[in-house]
Amino acid sequence: MTNNTAPPNKITVIRLSAIGDVLMLLPAIRLLKKQFPETQIDWLIDRPIANILAEVTEVNVVPIDKPKSLGDYWRLKKQWHNKNAGQLISFQTSFVSNMVMALLPAEHKTGFGSPYSREGHHLFTNTAYTLPRNLHQVEIFFELAKKFAGINELIKITADDLTLPIANADKEWAINKLQTNQQWIAINPMASSPERTWPVDRYVSLIDNLHALYPDKNIVLTGGPGIKEIEFASNIQQQTVVSCLNLVGQTTLTQLAAILKQVNLLIAPDTGPIHLASAVATTAIGLFAAKRAEYTGPYNQVQNCINLYEQAAEKIMHKPVSQLAWQKNIPGAEAMQLISVKRVMDKIVAVLNADDSLVINSQSSSSNKSMNQVEN
Repeated sequence: MTNNTAPPNKITVIRLSAIGDVLMLLPAIRLLKKQFPETQIDWLIDRPIANILAEVTEVNVVPIDKPKSLGDYWRLKKQWHNKNAGQLISFQTSFVSNMVMALLPAEHKTGFGSPYSREGHHLFTNTAYTLPRNLHQVEIFFELAKKFAGINELIKITADDLTLPIANADKEWAINKLQTNQQWIAINPMASSPERTWPVDRYVSLIDNLHALYPDKNIVLTGGPGIKEIEFASNIQQQTVVSCLNLVGQTTLTQLAAILKQVNLLIAPDTGPIHLASAVATTAIGLFAAKRAEYTGPYNQVQNCINLYEQAAEKIMHKPVSQLAWQKNIPGAEAMQLISVKRVMDKIVAVLNADDSLVINSQSSSSNKSMNQVEN
């Protein structure tokens, strides 16, 4: 990789939230560290989710309380009065992150230009880079990091770049919760917004169908500590005839990562845990209709996603998908209702059969190697 930029003494990264976006930023962070190995890199992140990066060694995690009032912004400004962010890169374009970028003293401020600038983001930067259109979120972050580092050549984003390390204590906790001699399918049913959440009755039908087809596989429900998430999962559990292990609201983020590492498969809508599963190399099936899977799906598993965004555009927006902005969210709950239980079951069968084939082929290859070694 070529690098035409002198190494800065310090880089400060802004990406306060959310879980999925934080995980999708990892390849960009690792690229910056590879290019500037001696540079101190600090990552400002919202305190409630900062521990998700506890085992990431390429960066110094700096938890902050996301400002919610004028007083919060004033306190943040005072805290940074005698500090310097060095080379500041903002990978977030929300109003709050833009205000944080404006308040932090820095030698230079870098961010997004067209077409990814939002909320006047580019106005708060010294340099706003124009990037190619219609990129996956992982690639959007990665391309900005490349621009900052002065890299012009094509670089492939690998599975290692996306990997989230897990602490041994969390691994042991998850192993105790999910016995390793059992097979598990995880369902993380709720997204952060209703328009990206599949209905309760569909999940109930899905679980009943899964149990009928795969009686040897156990079901675990996962999710965050919010009251709505807990109630949503409880409604599913009460309506299904299948016994499910309900861990919604009962795990830390790092424990959730460890749980998802232990399961055979995750089914989830467009929500942070689907990226968490992908980051720990667990097969994930995404339910996408309100947003493009090509934009925010699990980066190395987009092919596993059920993607009805095009149909939703035509049915709900009354437009061909080509006429919708790349980052357009389709409002309302109708889009996700286009996803049938049968479609999800068909995808699960196809994915599990493919995984079994990989295991069988791997075992067969190992056996052949052993036979060859014996014969030789």
